Amino acid sequence: MAVNFKYFLKESGSSMRRNMALTVAAVMVTSLSLIILGVVSMFVHTGNGLAADMKERVDEIRVFLDENVTVEERESLERHIRNMEEVRSVTYISKDEALEEFKKMYEDQQGMLDEIEGNPFPAEFKVQMKDPKYNNTVANRLESRPEVSTDENGKKEIKNPRDVVDKVLRWTGAIQKAGIVVVIAFGLVAVALVSITIRMAIYSRRKEIGIMKLVGATNWFIRWPFIFEGVVEGFLGAIVGIIFVLLINAWIISRVESAAENVNLVGGSYLALLSVFLICIGIFIGAVGSALALRRHIEV
Repeated sequence: MAVNFKYFLKESGSSMRRNMALTVAAVMVTSLSLIILGVVSMFVHTGNGLAADMKERVDEIRVFLDENVTVEERESLERHIRNMEEVRSVTYISKDEALEEFKKMYEDQQGMLDEIEGNPFPAEFKVQMKDPKYNNTVANRLESRPEVSTDENGKKEIKNPRDVVDKVLRWTGAIQKAGIVVVIAFGLVAVALVSITIRMAIYSRRKEIGIMKLVGATNWFIRWPFIFEGVVEGFLGAIVGIIFVLLINAWIISRVESAAENVNLVGGSYLALLSVFLICIGIFIGAVGSALALRRHIEV
């Protein structure tokens, strides 16, 4: 079996060299489809991770108070919120406490902290819901309260993270669907190119195949070199694709880490699993291309 394996591998290599242009085209299209698949997978993984992280805090809205609110008005609003059956808890954050929270969050960026003049942060209520589905209901009720501050556009300043989560999930879903369509299209082209390459190899060896049949070569002995050729082309396409995916990931990390620290990036374990997955898909593309060519263009 070891001798046969070496023979099959040698024959597939010779065939790939004879049809170098088609082989390179098949490898490149396979790698391109896998690059797209890999990048889309990383984006979806990051988007889902970000959404999942945000969902842990999505049951809380922040209600910013007007600068001129009196203690009595603030306490009245707090009682109003606490009496809502959808609300689990209410926490008041004063202006000074809001400033201290900001300083702790960015304590390693002293330059930015030095630029803060006075205390620009408003007082606020952090309102935690019994269930995230109540976020919009409670936020809408508070829109009419005069104690809530208003931005320059006349909109009440109520921060509802559920809106952001929904937007992230919508974009992630749209990109995932578009990516799948593109990957399928390129995958079909890659299968077709591998199939054409194998057909050319079969045609160029048609006399040799006839002689092998006459001397009693088994069906699979004749087929295996062509199957190996397709699998090798798919494997090479996967390796090229993985290299580019890793380079793209490294570039994204270098750009994102310099701009934001608390972003969920793709980790090494996920990249390892993704690489194995891409290799399997590449081999599958090559095997399917070989199978189609053998089924239609070789009778043994």
